[in-house]
Amino acid sequence: MAKDRYDRKYGHAVDTAGAIARALERAYKQGYADARDDPVRPTPEVSEEGPLEWLLIPPRPRNAFWSCCLFTFGRRGDQYRNGYLEPEVTERGTLGWRLVVAGIKPDKVIGASSIQPLVKLGLLEADPAEPHRLTVSVRGRSTWERFLDSGGRYPEDLTGF
Repeated sequence: MAKDRYDRKYGHAVDTAGAIARALERAYKQGYADARDDPVRPTPEVSEEGPLEWLLIPPRPRNAFWSCCLFTFGRRGDQYRNGYLEPEVTERGTLGWRLVVAGIKPDKVIGASSIQPLVKLGLLEADPAEPHRLTVSVRGRSTWERFLDSGGRYPEDLTGF
């Protein structure tokens, strides 16, 4: 694209659509060749106990988890506020969860499809005192602390891919 801009600026002929088509064709052929050569890719090992690697959390649940931890533990993890998720109905009428921190209920309701993977990964768990509520688990807290120790500033930390 930069070459096309340069060529266009100095009056040379450009073929942006052709360049894009050729790049897509090369990517398709390379993907097809890779799939044929290496059909089984190893999955990363995930321990059941310790903190979870931040990038192993799926994107939408990662956003929800980041919000929960940020409001519950603070930017540096040293401002614990009694935060939890309570069941709520979303604007579309589906099941969701509302984050409640220190008695404050924000307007935004997080969809159940964003919360369920966090429960499956062990980052959120039912509150022992009030089973209908979800709180950040010990594993979730250690995942958040590991993320902070690595200098993470989500979402800015994901731009280096």
